[in-house]
Amino acid sequence: MSVHIGEPAASEPPVRIGLCLAALSPLGLAGAAATAAGLGVGVVDLPADRCFGLVDADRSADADHHAELAAVLGAAGVRVGCVSNSRDTQLALGPYGPHTDPVRSGTPAEKRAHGQRAALATVALAAGVGAPQARLMLGVPDLGRWLSWWGSEVSWQDNVAAWLEAAAPALALARECGVRVVVEPHPKQVVYDPSSARALLAEAPEVGLCLDVANLAAVGHDPVLVARGWGDRLAAVHAKDLQRWRLPEDPPGAGWSRYGPGPPIRFRALGCGELPWPATVSALLDDAYRGVVYVEHEDALLPTGQGVATSVAALRALLPAGPPQGRTW
Repeated sequence: MSVHIGEPAASEPPVRIGLCLAALSPLGLAGAAATAAGLGVGVVDLPADRCFGLVDADRSADADHHAELAAVLGAAGVRVGCVSNSRDTQLALGPYGPHTDPVRSGTPAEKRAHGQRAALATVALAAGVGAPQARLMLGVPDLGRWLSWWGSEVSWQDNVAAWLEAAAPALALARECGVRVVVEPHPKQVVYDPSSARALLAEAPEVGLCLDVANLAAVGHDPVLVARGWGDRLAAVHAKDLQRWRLPEDPPGAGWSRYGPGPPIRFRALGCGELPWPATVSALLDDAYRGVVYVEHEDALLPTGQGVATSVAALRALLPAGPPQGRTW
């Protein structure tokens, strides 16, 4: 039976702070949950990826394992708002070359089957632990389709069609279990920018959007503008900061990567980068967002515990702790 984490109860703040547990996986599930609880965070994103080891991927559909996980999380006083998978499920659509061999080696058909099984297992696990959402990162068949070729009718819409076909079994299971599948914009996914997100959401009415404004800013979009206008399709939000390198030479230091053909970027704890988070949070509140904002730690310069605590504190200072009283004059 799913426990819906939708509109907050009267005793809760209108927008809740959550924490993605992936960065805390070295602590084990009990340690990661205790860290969240110690920071006053009561909602978590539980990664089901095999590489993190927070769940037993071979028992994702096992009700006994669901009960074991729920007991550990419940003992810490946290609940699961979303079960996610971004590595194993990537193989549902690929790519299938050596880049994904560390996830699962084998033929394209074997890799595709691995990704499909992981997508179904993630939805089943979400239902089993009472999470209302399953965030699936299914990959992308052909990244080159963003560039149109003369005389060809192939476009990014073909990637959307491929996603719908690959996601069909997981979507059917999600409907049966009362779980909402959500997608997150990322350059390795069919949904990578606002336009591709709108294209997929238009074809999949039951799917929600997990908005990661740093991912979108990394490919050139305004973080405040992309936070607006999603309405009830906005199911979750990820919070991290961003630095963009603007000099012609390669940047020094740790954590830099490329999100496409643009300059290098690196993610930081909130307040350590250049994104206008006060204005972004205001945009979410203006649009009456009432879900969870999950801190996602990917800062290569700060120890994990410090980075997570920094981000939670920064976000807490921006979000209303209760109903606002409005103007006083």
